[in-house]
Amino acid sequence: MLLAGLVACGESRSSNEANGRIADVPTTPQAAAAYATALPRDRAVLSLARSAGGADGMQYTVSAQASSGFIVGKIGGGAPRDTSIAPTHDLSVCRPFTESLVPSRDGGVGNSVVWLVGVATGPRDDAPRRVRVLLDGCRLDPRVQRVAVGGTVMITSRDAMMTRLQFIDVGGAAASRGTVRFNDAGQVEPTSDAAKAPGLVQIRDDLHPWVRAYLAVTPHPFVAVTAADGQFRFDNIPPGRYTLVVWHERFGTKQQRVRVDAHIETRVDLKF
Repeated sequence: MLLAGLVACGESRSSNEANGRIADVPTTPQAAAAYATALPRDRAVLSLARSAGGADGMQYTVSAQASSGFIVGKIGGGAPRDTSIAPTHDLSVCRPFTESLVPSRDGGVGNSVVWLVGVATGPRDDAPRRVRVLLDGCRLDPRVQRVAVGGTVMITSRDAMMTRLQFIDVGGAAASRGTVRFNDAGQVEPTSDAAKAPGLVQIRDDLHPWVRAYLAVTPHPFVAVTAADGQFRFDNIPPGRYTLVVWHERFGTKQQRVRVDAHIETRVDLKF
């Protein structure tokens, strides 16, 4: 269920708020219906891979904006949940452990990927061009992270065992983005294939099926991965109407239509 609350505001809560008003996604049935009429019906249009501008959803141009707005939001609604993993083989390396797939604090949902659909122009992407993934004790860390298109993923293994990491697109045809193999501790392998194009990418070990992690390969700067409090913020957004999409590996995908106006901070509260 998606909820968006109307928030009354003063003019001195923050430096951004002092420069303009705060707007929220409307909560009346009439306003919600008006936003819903513009929602894309094709799920492919809402994918991270096709969230930029243009008919194909893959065109984004870096340019200075004469005016812009802001989105501040929170992803919530999912109860904290830990998963206990009991490995079945390579037990000298793979010991039982508990992993939090839904880190939560103050009602938030961490490890959610949030992005805007339909942004054709704006500031340069600030996602890192080099990220690290660590395989240690038969688990990958971090669980979810951003990386820029064309970036490099550096994978380090501390596990003395055979490992075959697959990089697979989430959803759709689940196309492969390559394979990285390890056979001993201390190996470091870079890959650029995983970030060759925008999209959500799952990293999984087909020899140890409980080993999982995710990459959000960003097509533009309006992509975030939430911490445990579920909060996110997008600055310098060109005024317009967009679709805000949130994905979580346990809860799936939710969406909300939002309008961004110049010098106005739009607040959105999305709940699984």
